[in-house]
Amino acid sequence: MLHLPALFTALALAGAPTPVQDEATMWKAAFALDGSPPAVLAEAEASLLQGGTTAYGVLTKMARVGGRDQVVAAAGPIPFCMGAPQFRSMSPMRSNGPRLPGKAAELAGRLLMKDEALRRKAQTSEDPFDRALALLSTARLPEAQTQALAAMRKESDPELRLWASAIATCFTRSAEKRGDPSLDAMRIEEKHLAELAEDVREPLRCVEPAELAPTLVDELEKGMATAGGWSSSNERFELEAKRANGEEVSLSPACALAAYDALVARGTYLDSLVLPLATSLQKDWALRRAAGERAGRDLKHYPELRRNHTAAKLVNAGHTVPVKVTWKEDRGILNRDELEAALRQGNPDARAALDRVLFCRSKIGENEMSLLGYQGTKQAAETAYGIAQRCPDSAAAATAALVRLKDPRASKFLPKALENWGFDQEALRRALLDAYTPKLGQQLQELEAKGNDKARDMVALLKDAGVMKP
Repeated sequence: MLHLPALFTALALAGAPTPVQDEATMWKAAFALDGSPPAVLAEAEASLLQGGTTAYGVLTKMARVGGRDQVVAAAGPIPFCMGAPQFRSMSPMRSNGPRLPGKAAELAGRLLMKDEALRRKAQTSEDPFDRALALLSTARLPEAQTQALAAMRKESDPELRLWASAIATCFTRSAEKRGDPSLDAMRIEEKHLAELAEDVREPLRCVEPAELAPTLVDELEKGMATAGGWSSSNERFELEAKRANGEEVSLSPACALAAYDALVARGTYLDSLVLPLATSLQKDWALRRAAGERAGRDLKHYPELRRNHTAAKLVNAGHTVPVKVTWKEDRGILNRDELEAALRQGNPDARAALDRVLFCRSKIGENEMSLLGYQGTKQAAETAYGIAQRCPDSAAAATAALVRLKDPRASKFLPKALENWGFDQEALRRALLDAYTPKLGQQLQELEAKGNDKARDMVALLKDAGVMKP
């Protein structure tokens, strides 16, 4: 029987490829995974799946190019857990990244599935990438799942701790459904991993700034977490942040503002934390103003492509910004916010542009008819009145114009405007906030007393803003 050195010598003398040549062969096979004829593709896959450590190294280098989602997809669907927040990014092979890295990630996972020694080596790797792939590769290998979970007990990477805990729950549910004899052992591992995850898990809701977890701020700074969506009701406004592991954290307006300030102190300006507060928050007007002040102050730090539109939204929400908003008439409805902001800032050229916009108005989205209120002329009032009479779909927009012009005929159309809410609700809200009169307030309260929900919401808004007396 030959010892290993003698065996390597014998292979070399027989014309076997050197390790460098072997790696080159693996790279050639890896690049053949994309766009090759079926026969060539099958041969490349077979070669890589027999390539052991060398093939694994080549495949994982290629897989990293596609990002984490494609690597996670290598495991395929996690049974019974696809609806869980932690696995929203795990849909197999649906990443928007390049196809070749995704295919490489898939084969790397399959290689770990079939090669236990290689999988155990990956489990003890210094690279979290390898450790994660080793765990994910057992999704379709029930007999290896308990050992794979046990290997994560000493995991040091915070993000991997969260993933491991979620995957342990997933594996355990699957084991329960198939009556697996390893279920008790798997439950023990699930408990240990849940305890590890609790050390780094963020609360799923932040109400007071003191509850804002530093780890979430760190993730937002590094781009591992994102902030964007928001929701509101009559009593509550929440902004959503999505963490790197897929968990969603609800932030109160105060927490969102605190997170923004913490990031600004580090030189990071995440406008998605303050713009919803500055433009859509209605209950806490002091905090709304504070968010608007910060957003206006930091405009120069926001992405240039949307800076002008952001400034327009702030102006239209009642904030002052240090720039003059510009617009382009050929953009049509997409430029509506910019044109209104320019009108609010008193730009004389915007008035001339408005005449042209009204002549060529669109019926899609928020109707430009509401902008007639900025004309300030008798002719504008008559135009708005005629539109309110003749155009039911534009009644709310025309009424908003009459309100802004302080035309008493606005009260005639206000009930109908409140029914025809649609896209023009914001225009009517802004007009009532800017040009409120006690007579309009009395009419809204009378409508509220008759059970008109929209009138009730409008009265609450005007009181919260300090425009109508409580």
